[in-house]
Amino acid sequence: MSNILQQESFGENTEQTVPFSLSQPEYDQSTFKGRFMGLLKAQNPLNAFLMTNKIEKSMKLISEQVELEKKALENGSQVMMTPEMIKRIRKAQYEVASSVHPDTNQILPFYQRFCSYSIVNIPVLFGMILSPQTTTSIILWQWVNQTYNAMLNYSNRNASSNLDMKGLGIAYGSAVTASISIGLGMRKILSPYTKNVKGPGLLFSNFLINVTAIGCAGVLNVLIMRSSEMKEGITLVDKEGTPTGKSQIIGKSAVLKTAATRVILPIPPLLIPTVAFYLLEKKHMIPKNRAGKLFMETAIFFSSMAFAPPLC
Repeated sequence: MSNILQQESFGENTEQTVPFSLSQPEYDQSTFKGRFMGLLKAQNPLNAFLMTNKIEKSMKLISEQVELEKKALENGSQVMMTPEMIKRIRKAQYEVASSVHPDTNQILPFYQRFCSYSIVNIPVLFGMILSPQTTTSIILWQWVNQTYNAMLNYSNRNASSNLDMKGLGIAYGSAVTASISIGLGMRKILSPYTKNVKGPGLLFSNFLINVTAIGCAGVLNVLIMRSSEMKEGITLVDKEGTPTGKSQIIGKSAVLKTAATRVILPIPPLLIPTVAFYLLEKKHMIPKNRAGKLFMETAIFFSSMAFAPPLC
């Protein structure tokens, strides 16, 4: 029987404690529900407003826990904790995951955190779903969307990424050009069918224009950003993490599957508010008051962006 290592600073009775390890995720990652819950907590929009001192406290707590578990492993023992302390540790773990770069350990600014995605994208959704899709509107909002996505991906990139600024520039320029071109092209294609459509029905035209533009640009972006993985292959490792060689076949498969998801990812965040606004308009449930209407629209966009990406 191995010894039991406890956190003496909390002075808890062993009967009230259970084994705990940070290396074990809170939710079963082999299930869809487990992956959804893990992402939902890691991308909690409220963490976008965490102050630096609060994040630093969470980082310190996690660092101490890592050291404690390291010592326990060396001694062949376990870390025993109360459910209350486990809750605190998990909360800190998600706060760090939301706000700190995993490789550099740098605290990211508000707008560079994935948890801020649902907040920052609210005005973008207003422009894409509720605004008339004029040439100017399509150019503006596709450019804003691709610029923000590029900044977010660059800020959260793997520290070992060997993609230089030239490669990033090519990927960014291609994504912007593709999204604007496809958006304008879709507008032209749909114009014969939408010229007689008025009211809430136009929401679906806006949805089709933007989901096609974003999806195609996303595919192109992945193919450019990760082209080296298709050409050179990706490194394979054994169960101990030791590199065993490279595979072009798996590299191509991984990149193409990732590219395919870029077609699907923008659908729920754009479709959910589109359907919601359409039904509310049809049932005459849109508030007449301007402030009430704005609040309702913002709440729908926020909810869509908070839940749809983790569901995807």
